[in-house]
Amino acid sequence: MKKLSVAKFGGSLLDTEGEGIQTILERVRELKERCDLGPVVVFSAPNGFTNELINIGESYAQSRPISVNPIFNSYERIAKIHVKDAHLKQLLLELVKYRKQTDEALASISKRFDGNVKAKVLTSGGELPTSVLMDYIMKAKGLDSCHIPKERWPVVTDDNFENAAPLYEASKRRISHLIEHLEEGKIVSQAGFLGATVDGLETILGRGGSDLTAIFVSCLLKSRYHVETLLFKDVPIQSADPQMVRGQKTRHVTSLTYNEAHKASMMGMKIVQGAAIAIARRFKQTIKVVPINAPEEYTVIQSESVTGDTVKCVAGKFGCAILSMQDEKSRSLEDALRIWESRNDFLDLGTETLDTGKRIRDFLFLDSEFLRKHEERLKGFDENLTIEYGVGVVTLIGDGMKDSPGVASIAIGAIPEINIKRANFAPHTSQIILVVGEKNVDATVAAIHLKRDKMNESR
Repeated sequence: MKKLSVAKFGGSLLDTEGEGIQTILERVRELKERCDLGPVVVFSAPNGFTNELINIGESYAQSRPISVNPIFNSYERIAKIHVKDAHLKQLLLELVKYRKQTDEALASISKRFDGNVKAKVLTSGGELPTSVLMDYIMKAKGLDSCHIPKERWPVVTDDNFENAAPLYEASKRRISHLIEHLEEGKIVSQAGFLGATVDGLETILGRGGSDLTAIFVSCLLKSRYHVETLLFKDVPIQSADPQMVRGQKTRHVTSLTYNEAHKASMMGMKIVQGAAIAIARRFKQTIKVVPINAPEEYTVIQSESVTGDTVKCVAGKFGCAILSMQDEKSRSLEDALRIWESRNDFLDLGTETLDTGKRIRDFLFLDSEFLRKHEERLKGFDENLTIEYGVGVVTLIGDGMKDSPGVASIAIGAIPEINIKRANFAPHTSQIILVVGEKNVDATVAAIHLKRDKMNESR
C-alpha cells in the first residue's frame, strides 16, 4: 500500500499575520518527501477567527451588525505577502467569493445565530478561505497543490448542524474526488471543521472539529493507503501544564492510550477533540500529536500504551461548577442533558443522605457557563437545586492506576493545606478527580505533580 500522511495544522500555528506559514511549509515538504502520495493538509481558521465570527454572528442576531472586514483584510494581507502575479489575482477572487458567502449568510440571520446559518458563517469566514489561502501559498512556493471545493465535500454528516457526526458509508461514497487528486500527485489543502449533510447543507464538527476532519479523512482512506495521521500543535504534550507547575521540570509524554487522551482532553489539557478520539478508537487509527517546532517530541495515541507510567499526567481545569439536587429528580435531568442536548461534559459525583432522610445527588459540570445560561430552565427539574460556581478540577490520568494501589493516598498527602470540595477516587476508570476552589487549581496541580515520580514507582 502506498504511504500517505494526513496532517492537521491548528489555528494557533497560523496567526493573523501569517508568521507561522514558513514552518508549516517546511513540515509539508518533509511529509511530501517521505510519503508516496499527498499529503492531505487540514487547516483550522487562524487563531481567534472562530470566536470573532461568533461575535459577529451574535451581533447580527441582536440587530447590531459588525463588519467582517478585519478578518478578510487579514487574509488579503497574508496573500499579498506570500503570493504574487496571476496566482495572487486568482486567490483574491476566491477570497471575494467567500467574503460574499459570509456576508449573505450573516444577512440571513433573524434573531438567532444557530444551525446551518452559523455553520455557513464560521466556515465561509474561517476554514474555507484559510484552506484556499494555504493552497495558493503552497503553489507560490513550488508545491503542486489543490483544494477541495465545498460542492465536492468528502465529510458527510448528520443534520446536527453545530455538532455534527460524520457518516462513514455516505462519506466513503464521496471520497473519489479526493483520491483523484492524490493519485495525480497533488498535495490536498482541506478545510477542517466543515461537514455537509447528504443534501449539501453546511454543518460544523464541534469545537476542535479540525481534529475530527483529519482523523475521519484518515479513516476513510486507510483501506486504500497506509495512512499516518499527524496533529501539529504549538507545544508538546507534557506531564502537566508548565504554567501551572512553575519551577518544576515537566516530562514529555511519549504515549497515551485513546482512553487516557480522551480523559486528559476533557479535564483541561485539550490534546485532541473527544469525538475525534472516538473515531480513531473505532477504526484503530493511530494518532501522532506533533509539536511543530520540535517534531521529534511527538506523542503517539493508540490502543495500547508503550510506556509503563502509572500516572501519565496531572491536568487542571477552571470554570467548573457543582450542581446539587434531589436524587429522585436527577434522572430526568441527566437523561435530558445526555439524550436531548447531547451533552457529556458533566460527571456524577454520587449521592449522600441528609439527616432529614433526603437523598442529594451532585453533578460536576465542566462548563459553568452552560449552567449560568440555563439556570432557570434547570430549576424546572428541581426548584430547590443549588449550584456552586468558582470551582476547578484537578485530575490524575493513567490507565496504570487501576493496578497500582496507593496513588490516591499519595495525591491527598501532597495537598494537606488545600480544601477538597468533592472527590472521585476511581482509578479503575483511569482517573482520580479532585474538586477544589478555582484559586487552588494551580497549587494543587503543582503539589501533586511534584509526587508524580513517587506515584510511578508504586507500580
